[in-house]
Amino acid sequence: MLCSIKKAFVGLEKHRAIQIWAVMLLGVLQGVVVLQSGSLVVAADVEVPPPAEPEVSPASEEATEAMAAIRIPDGWKIGLWAAEPDVANVVAFDIDRVGRVYVCETFRQNRGVTDNRGHDKTWLYADLAAKTVQDRIDYHKRLLGDAAITYMQQDDRIRRLTDTDGDGKADESVLVANGFNRLEEGTGAGILATDEGLFYTCIPKLWKLVDQNGDGKIDERIALSDGYGVRVAFRGHDLHGLIRGYDGRIYFSIGDRGYHLRNKEGKVLADPASGAVFRCELDGSNLEVFARGLRNPQELAFNDRGDWFTVDNNSDSGDRARLVHLLQDGDTGWRMYYQYLPNRGPFNQEKIWYPLNEDQPAHIVPPVANFTDGPSGLAYYPGTGFGDRLDDTFLICDFRGGPSNSGVRTFQVEPAGATYTKGEDTELIWSTLATDVAFGPDGAIYVSDWVNGWDGLGKGRIFQVTDPTHQQDAAAVQAKQWLAQEFSELDEALLLERLAHVDQRVRLHSQWELARRNSLQPLASILADGKALPLARLHAVWGLGQIARSQQAEFKKNSDELIQAIVGAANDSDQDVAFAALSVTGEQAWGQAIAAATKALQSQSSRVRYAAIDALGRCKDAKSIKQVLQIAVAAPKDVALRHAAAMYLSRVLNSSRLAELKEDDRSHVRLLAVVALRRQQSGAVRAFLDDSDPKVVLEAARAIHDQPISAAMLDLAALIKRPAASKALSRRVLNANYRMGTPENAVAVAQFATRGEAGEDLRLEALEMLANWAAPDALDRVLGDYRPLEKRSQAAAATALEPQVDLLMASAEKVRLKAIDVASSLGIKKIGEQLAKQVLQKERSAAARAEALRGLARLNPSQAVAMAQSLTQSKQSAALTLASLDVLAQHAAAKSISRFIDALQDSNLTVRQRAWDLVSKDKSAKADEVIAAATADLIAGKLQTSLHLNVLQAAEGRLKQADRNALADYQATLAKSEPLAKWIACLDGGDVQAGKKLFFEKTELSCVRCHKVDRTGGEVGPNLTTIGKDKDARYLLEALCLPDAQVAKGFETTNVVDIDGRVLAGIVRQENDDFIELMLPDGKLERVLQDDIEVRKKGKSAMPQDLIKHLSDRELRDLVAYLKSLKKSRRGASEAE
Repeated sequence: MLCSIKKAFVGLEKHRAIQIWAVMLLGVLQGVVVLQSGSLVVAADVEVPPPAEPEVSPASEEATEAMAAIRIPDGWKIGLWAAEPDVANVVAFDIDRVGRVYVCETFRQNRGVTDNRGHDKTWLYADLAAKTVQDRIDYHKRLLGDAAITYMQQDDRIRRLTDTDGDGKADESVLVANGFNRLEEGTGAGILATDEGLFYTCIPKLWKLVDQNGDGKIDERIALSDGYGVRVAFRGHDLHGLIRGYDGRIYFSIGDRGYHLRNKEGKVLADPASGAVFRCELDGSNLEVFARGLRNPQELAFNDRGDWFTVDNNSDSGDRARLVHLLQDGDTGWRMYYQYLPNRGPFNQEKIWYPLNEDQPAHIVPPVANFTDGPSGLAYYPGTGFGDRLDDTFLICDFRGGPSNSGVRTFQVEPAGATYTKGEDTELIWSTLATDVAFGPDGAIYVSDWVNGWDGLGKGRIFQVTDPTHQQDAAAVQAKQWLAQEFSELDEALLLERLAHVDQRVRLHSQWELARRNSLQPLASILADGKALPLARLHAVWGLGQIARSQQAEFKKNSDELIQAIVGAANDSDQDVAFAALSVTGEQAWGQAIAAATKALQSQSSRVRYAAIDALGRCKDAKSIKQVLQIAVAAPKDVALRHAAAMYLSRVLNSSRLAELKEDDRSHVRLLAVVALRRQQSGAVRAFLDDSDPKVVLEAARAIHDQPISAAMLDLAALIKRPAASKALSRRVLNANYRMGTPENAVAVAQFATRGEAGEDLRLEALEMLANWAAPDALDRVLGDYRPLEKRSQAAAATALEPQVDLLMASAEKVRLKAIDVASSLGIKKIGEQLAKQVLQKERSAAARAEALRGLARLNPSQAVAMAQSLTQSKQSAALTLASLDVLAQHAAAKSISRFIDALQDSNLTVRQRAWDLVSKDKSAKADEVIAAATADLIAGKLQTSLHLNVLQAAEGRLKQADRNALADYQATLAKSEPLAKWIACLDGGDVQAGKKLFFEKTELSCVRCHKVDRTGGEVGPNLTTIGKDKDARYLLEALCLPDAQVAKGFETTNVVDIDGRVLAGIVRQENDDFIELMLPDGKLERVLQDDIEVRKKGKSAMPQDLIKHLSDRELRDLVAYLKSLKKSRRGASEAE
């Protein structure tokens, strides 16, 4: 039947209504109907199996031993609150008002929740092309085939832990909900416990989960919104960060897996390429994007003033994580596709990840500071349990893959204009692989421990940290008691009183309950009382804002009076109250607020001026434009005011009015106009391409190229005729021409390549564009975004380049060599004679002669072969010999085996290796004999180690049975005594430059995520700047293949039990045959004699255990060679140099 319907469906394209009915029927019978972008796609459902029982480790002493190594402040206490098997693989957790802990457990890491680094180019391009969750589902089914079922065999789940007897340890573990194992689901990474139910974020949905009978298990699952995670990106870049905001709304975040969804009001929210922060009401209504341009903002937190912060993860390319002050509608500049550019493209080149600087775009909100290496859990001190030690302090988990250098940090922020700077930071709770942190109602800090690695070991711990001095403070005890009460049953007067409590949670729950009751007059009275505690007045504004949003009858009846109360506070002497009032009036767009907001523009507080500008913009009041621009111009380095002013312009002026600002003599105003036009996606931004300020021109070019704004692309391309500008601008101008792809554009690109003032890098890029003109890659050359182009005529590129060849051949060597490569590839015959002459010109560099020979081979193979044959008969440079061998292999392989065999004896290692590769491709008996002889030499220990891999690969499938047996015996014997037997052939002979490229650019490895060389890279693992000086090749090979065999000094954790029964845990500082020296959690050094050790357990390395699977044997050899070459003194030049 299905087959018949499918046949009937074909040919109905012209009959749209009939087609829709056919697809709907087919969908009912076969699976899912997907309507997207006006097209219809039918996708068969894969049946979702019940999840397997998760693999959880049994109870042991490991958790207690690990706790002994954790460093905490003097006088504090730490206890093991929960551990496996009661909980495992803890991603995040939340604590309800009575102290029950709800945990997100995952059992799908690398077993259902995958990562682009583990897949090929076809997968990556499919992922980058995906715009909806259904796109992702479809390409998974297409590329995985039958293996798709393996992605659904494990699940994510929610667990509730309770300390029922108050002894400081969880004694009840309840499985709240499980079965989150669909192909498109995971990781479940955010949980929020509220009186209204549990909120749970698990891509692709925001869930509300309801326990109707109080047994701890979910009876009803309600999807509040659906469409998060349109791409795979990286693991951990999930839907997470759930928190209830001071305004009563639910806030949450997503990493750069993107989103495409329709909210309950019918508005489409879509961005497939960046992370974002969302907010909505408790029922899921009024869902909106709060901020965007993030990479992986795992958790969110707000301070007592109501300002939002996150710490956004870095991209593993030497950039640093970003402490971000989240401004509404702000864009912090990250795009997911940057990840797949070798140097992260504009993100690094234009310093987007740095705090405010002159090189970065003006449309972004830059970070407050660069801070941490693996930010995850985030919490703000509520005010009780630790006295004033943690006042105004955030706690952030720094997850670095291993416990020894991971833990919980503190940091503070200090007001700076309308935004913040970073204050002090400390390592508060250290030597634990923390994923999340939260403050319990009992005045304790709770920290979850992933234990080790990246995939989850079926283990998990939650530690409880307390300050005995302050946990029993009156305010802390009071907070615990009050939080456990039913706020819905409390008198209004009591709730109003509690708005002034020192504990933020008490204040918030009181405010939320008053708002729920529509306590308009009482809240307005608190707000109007200038003698009331400032925090109480602030909560009153927030509560009134909640009531205003609810649009309930009581508010409408008293709306004039209440609007006036809130508007009156817009000019309050307390800047935080004024800020909050302006924020409410702006959100409601009350016309009555315009006068007060206009007056607030005169405030001495930048914070208040920011809120006033924002409110006036939302009220669409253009009368204040002069004042707004004066404020922005007076504070060009205040990124919050810059953002507010740009948003104001985008809201109150249409594109024509914005374009008129090009006549303003203040460059900062013109810059703001460009940012506003970018927001409007308007082609009118082209007017600023003629600006006298290069920064304004570049910002306009960014808007046109990056968004993109197609209507102005021709204008951008035309800038190629001007003198070369900055690299950031020139790259976009070149790319505009490349993407437009007409013959005229090809001519412009070719002419650009001849311009000496353009700089070598850009000239090489122009030539590369011509080389790829006919078949452009689907990924954009500047951004890395999936923007496929139609194929074009190669003849257009050749015609454009040919007149420029003479100028290019007279250029500096790199440009000249590239020109030879491209011109010969395009078949430009006129250079053939020049190339033949250059091959023979001994005064030219070896690289130039080699490239000339390769180019000649493309144009006149027979002539190139003759020259190569001649050259291989005499001593030449390695470069020229390699080129000759390559030409012979490509055009005369069958007749050249003798020359390849002769080259096996060349003095240059690279030539010998290449010769072995060429011999291996020859299927003659002569080649077989040479391979067999070399294999025998290898077994006998006579073959140079740098050739082992080449010979072994050449021998695959080529040896006679006796020789195969001999090799197998040799390898079996080696394996008995050599742990690295499988990889030992990669020990020597690698290409240093190829290894360097792998280290810095291979996404699957992400070496610079953890390791630093010179000043580039992360600080998670050991600094490798001098590793080649300190360690030999064998150590390096072992570190890559068997990372647990030897953990670098300062990163190895060890637990020791001595003959006296003492349990010592710490980081190994030094060790010899006589003793081991540990740095204990309190920083003290302790030596233990080796003879006194009864039991010792070594910690595992944070190096990914499966790193080796991302490397071929050749790549492994190259990477070892690069690491071996790192012998630079950190104070001076490399010894190798």
